[in-house]
Amino acid sequence: MAKKDFKDYICRPYCMFFKEGQKEEMTCKGAQIAELLFHRKRVNLEKTPNFASDPRIWKNQQAKLEKYVCHKCSFQAEDCDFQSSAPADDMKPCGGFILLACLLESNLIDESALETIE
Repeated sequence: MAKKDFKDYICRPYCMFFKEGQKEEMTCKGAQIAELLFHRKRVNLEKTPNFASDPRIWKNQQAKLEKYVCHKCSFQAEDCDFQSSAPADDMKPCGGFILLACLLESNLIDESALETIE
C-alpha cells in the first residue's frame, strides 16, 4: 500500500494525531497491522465503509486490541495517552486502533486475523 493510500484509508479518517502536510515517518502498530491485513488480502480497505468514530466500538474491542496492537506498539511507553494510567475523558486511540476495532465489530475481520500478525 502506498503511503498516500495508507494515509487516505487509515490515518486521515481515523487518527486524531494525523496532521495534513506533515511528514510522518512512524506509524502506529494498529495502522501497520491494518496495512499487513490489506497486503495479505484479509481485508480490502478500498471496499471498507467509512466507519463512525464511536467510543462504544473501541470499548467493545479494547481487550483484543490491547493484546495484539497496544502491547506491541512503539508508541505505548511514552506517547500513547489513550493507554496511559489516567487518560482524559475525550482521549481517542490511534487511527489504526479505531479502524481495527471497527473491522472487528463489523465482522470484516476476526481475532484469527490478528493472530497471524507478528
